[in-house]
Amino acid sequence: MGRSQILYCILLASLLAVPPPLTNAGELDQAALLRQFIVKSRARAQSADGPAETDPWVDPVSSFGHLPTYCKNPKGSKEADRIKALPGQPPRVNFEQYAGYVTVDEEHGRALFYYFVESPYDAASKPLVLWLNGGPGCSSLGAGAMSELGPFRVNRDGKTLSRNRHAWNNVANVIFLESPAGVGFSYTNTSSDYEKSGDWRTAEDSYRFLLHWLERFPEYKGRDLYIAGESYAGHYIPELAALIVAVRKYTGKDPTSLKGIFVGNPYLDDYKNEEGALEYLWNHGVMSDEVWANINEHCSFGPSDGFLCEEEDHTVQGGKIDCFNIYAPVCLKSLNGTYYSNSYLPGYDPCSEHYVKSYLNNLEVQKALHARIRNWKACIPNMLRIDSPTFMVPTIRYLIDIGLRVWIYSGDLDSICSLTVTRYSVKDLDLAITSEWRPWYTPDGEIGGFVQQYERGFTLASVRAAGHMVPAFQPQRALVLLQAFLKNMLPPDDTPNLRTGNSHLYFVN
Repeated sequence: MGRSQILYCILLASLLAVPPPLTNAGELDQAALLRQFIVKSRARAQSADGPAETDPWVDPVSSFGHLPTYCKNPKGSKEADRIKALPGQPPRVNFEQYAGYVTVDEEHGRALFYYFVESPYDAASKPLVLWLNGGPGCSSLGAGAMSELGPFRVNRDGKTLSRNRHAWNNVANVIFLESPAGVGFSYTNTSSDYEKSGDWRTAEDSYRFLLHWLERFPEYKGRDLYIAGESYAGHYIPELAALIVAVRKYTGKDPTSLKGIFVGNPYLDDYKNEEGALEYLWNHGVMSDEVWANINEHCSFGPSDGFLCEEEDHTVQGGKIDCFNIYAPVCLKSLNGTYYSNSYLPGYDPCSEHYVKSYLNNLEVQKALHARIRNWKACIPNMLRIDSPTFMVPTIRYLIDIGLRVWIYSGDLDSICSLTVTRYSVKDLDLAITSEWRPWYTPDGEIGGFVQQYERGFTLASVRAAGHMVPAFQPQRALVLLQAFLKNMLPPDDTPNLRTGNSHLYFVN
């Protein structure tokens, strides 16, 4: 999930019982979409009077093992997708970039849009990273690529770009995929697809995208693949990984060479997310001891919660804060229609989503990206998650047990999917600790966060002073952590080694 478009967020607890807020343009923002999904999930659980739907992730091999391992009718070409230059890009761009569509369902006319950037430093030796944003229903191009970890950031004029010094393509070749169909520039010719979008189909479409994409870029066949993302991608990423593993186990073939997943501020558990979010707000002084005590008295944080719990949620008096980072500045709209930040945070502009929207709706930009000419939006509302699991921990544990590299990281100032929430789910994994909680450092000697490792290599890391979109708030720290993940080694634990150049990690300054 990406940066909020809302000027102000209604507090997380309040959103449990009231309609989600709107942006200045009347559109739902990404935090509101996740809250909308949570409210609907709880309503479904409380009203369910029949047997639960079959969860395909309990036995992914029987559910997905039948999928193909190659692309039967590859279409499109790498050269046709090559971007000569993006409008307004800075001079001396030293890496290749591509964009275009991959059809994942011929019958329905369902096609996913991607933006791909190769590394400027020996791309042939670098791994492949697939980045997914969440929402559900928000764009990996507008958020991930243009606001977080991509090579460019959109300037305030909404027309020009500047380089992101801590872009992830410094250390990897990165695909940004707009998924599911309907998000961003992705589309379907079958309108009912928009009403039936769910985790199962999203995973299958993303898998078919990879098969087609690898035919278009055959030099990446056999290249180590990692899947990364944030927020509701805490569903998308483990599910896609489980599907890939299922095909591998069923067929004995490994078309994608998946090695691991790297998930930030993930949405993993419907009920623990609610409990942990409220506890986080209490811990940070947003609610009183009395309100927190009443919530604990009336809320079990399970499907049995009802009216009394919702009434207690209403007693939280929300302030005008950014739910993605409760200590960050927020974006304000002036009387003349321009946007500005109410305070200053080095390297972060809370209004950048407005610049991104202007840029991606520029006709020349859409032509350069080989996109269908359309009104691009950061998010689409009312995506029905018809098969969204309540708990992702069993799937995460499955991936750990089969030997996949699994790291979860969390910005410690996020109230939407807080570190407190993530710790609850990590505890449910029931893994023994092999390396105890300790600080990790950046090249300039600052504490980047804290990290703890468990058996089978599972790793939990915090990123200090980062919100929901970690690379947007702390780009250098996010890059350091990614580099550690790709090297499969914990980030540096002492400053002297960094200063004397003895660190085993390479850092981009």
